[in-house]
Amino acid sequence: MLHGQYDKSYTYSKLLTHPIWDTAFTWINTHANSLPDGEHEIQERNMYANIQSLPTIPVQDAFFEVHEEYIDIHYCLSGGEAIGYAPTGDILEKELNTEKDYQLFYPTEIFSTCIMQPGSFAIFFPKELHMPKLQSGIDNDIKKVVIKIKKSMLGS
Repeated sequence: MLHGQYDKSYTYSKLLTHPIWDTAFTWINTHANSLPDGEHEIQERNMYANIQSLPTIPVQDAFFEVHEEYIDIHYCLSGGEAIGYAPTGDILEKELNTEKDYQLFYPTEIFSTCIMQPGSFAIFFPKELHMPKLQSGIDNDIKKVVIKIKKSMLGS
């Protein structure tokens, strides 16, 4: 997991050197604020965006998720949320959907959170547990874009 502010590139620029990251962040800056909610293809199904406007939820209503094939970039456009993060381990599985590339897990009692505010991003790699849409204590709603990048785009 990587968390940072897009306007503070010194916090992440040495880590995100592959050109695919520039493609994703350029798309966000060029298109995300002008398009409606829903899915938008960037490079067919190898990279696509899901723009979402939604209320945040309490942790007791949330679930961790992981992906096998896609990397997620969560980018906050307005409002805010907390995203939970936990190392993989012995947590109870709730649901598996291989067609949509996600697996859900029940929350654990111990996890970290990153606070998302406008301009912040969090990147979750395949198999990294993350729990989006959590109430942050600051905002009740969020407008965000989630860029999905097929892991093969990074050559792995």
